[in-house]
Amino acid sequence: MLVTTRFLAKSFQCPVCAGPFTATTVEAVTHQGQDSDFFPHYLGDDPLPFFLVQCPGCQYCAYPDDFAVGEFQKHPVKFELIKTVLTQPISRKLPPDAVRYYLAGKIYEAQQRNPYFIGNLYLRGSWCCRRGDNRKAEIELQQLAVKFLRESVERSTVGNPDNLPAVTYLVGELYRRLEDKALAREWFGTVEEVVSDAEQQWILDLAKKQAELNEHFLN
Repeated sequence: MLVTTRFLAKSFQCPVCAGPFTATTVEAVTHQGQDSDFFPHYLGDDPLPFFLVQCPGCQYCAYPDDFAVGEFQKHPVKFELIKTVLTQPISRKLPPDAVRYYLAGKIYEAQQRNPYFIGNLYLRGSWCCRRGDNRKAEIELQQLAVKFLRESVERSTVGNPDNLPAVTYLVGELYRRLEDKALAREWFGTVEEVVSDAEQQWILDLAKKQAELNEHFLN
């Protein structure tokens, strides 16, 4: 039987304000196909709003594991940061689900987390904007996503070396979507240098396809 999105209600205690609450989390997902920036086409309910957990009191927002006491002690967050981010002009312009990813990204920035994870938060936020047909907001989060994903490649913080070709390609694809033809060309051209085995040929083929679209400004 094909698995569609399944949710699970879990109890949390906010590490910032200590308030207890229950949140919907994602238990399982399945997708068929994806956009050229890896936005999955999920089967069933859209899980994007539920990959993050947000405290209904102080609005602290992060992945479920970040609510663990030990994990939070490594990366403490003050309420003042949350309040500052949520009052920024961009937070008022973004769709509600995208605001959660933007806030989580800003929290990760303040915690000096791996830029790979920061970039992925902003990328998921951009997908929320696309789902809501808000291109202007999508662009703002794509600009943040490409900044940190590029930094991750340049600083070798991607983690799993097998993911390097995909992240390198993704930087090129985000530049293409942002209509920066020169940088898109540069990063698409770099993919071949980091592909290390035949199993990664698909990403090289995809890079060549999108590089051709880039030359004709086809988005």
